[in-house]
Amino acid sequence: MFEMRGDRVEAGRFEVTVQGEEVVSLRRNDQVILPGRGHDYSMDGLFRLLFQEMDLAGKPSLLGAPEGYSVYSMGRFDPDNGRLIRYRRTVGGATNSIDIDVTEFEVLQH
Repeated sequence: MFEMRGDRVEAGRFEVTVQGEEVVSLRRNDQVILPGRGHDYSMDGLFRLLFQEMDLAGKPSLLGAPEGYSVYSMGRFDPDNGRLIRYRRTVGGATNSIDIDVTEFEVLQH
């Protein structure tokens, strides 16, 4: 489970179930979202989002930063398995932040 909020995104709490490498269940704010409809909020999907964020950080104006301002990205990762725990992006000179907090993570054994 993770929570996402920001200045330009609708806040949401996501409950994701992954089997193998596929999202088999996805709920946002207790509403079912059909898997495979362009929403990949698995851990792999969150890392793809982080890669996109890193690309955007190199182009601050795309995120609304005035000339001379930067994007600041901070992440915290689990030292045992490398999974995302927390991500925060702020944009200097603009109101365009995003926060992702992974509040629960469980590996189910078969």
